[in-house]
Amino acid sequence: MTVVYRNTRTGRVVHMAEPLPSMERSRRWERVEPDTPAEKEEPERLSPWPDPNPNPSGPFDPAEHTVAQVNAYLAAAGRDERLRVLAEEAEGRGRRGVLSGPHSDLSGA
Repeated sequence: MTVVYRNTRTGRVVHMAEPLPSMERSRRWERVEPDTPAEKEEPERLSPWPDPNPNPSGPFDPAEHTVAQVNAYLAAAGRDERLRVLAEEAEGRGRRGVLSGPHSDLSGA
C-alpha cells in the first residue's frame, strides 16, 4: 500500500509505505491520491520515514517529526545544525527522547 502526503505550506509530496499517525494528525500534511500511474509504480521511493527536511529551502522543524525521525536527522547533521535543532526542540515540544537521545551530547562532536 502506498500512501502519499503533501505539505500544505510547501506543496512537497512524500510517498510512504504505510500511513503515519503523526502525519495523519498534522495540519501541515494532507493525504492525497497519487496523480499519475508512474507515482504508483515507484517502490524505490517508499520509505518508512518522511524526508527529514520536507522544505529544502527552510530549516528542519523537529516539531513536525517523531522522536525517531528527529534522532535520525541529528545523526546525519553537522554540529551547528544539531545545536540549532536541539535548541528548537527544547523551546518547543521538549521531548526527552530527543533532548536526552543518542545525539544530544555534543561534547565529542
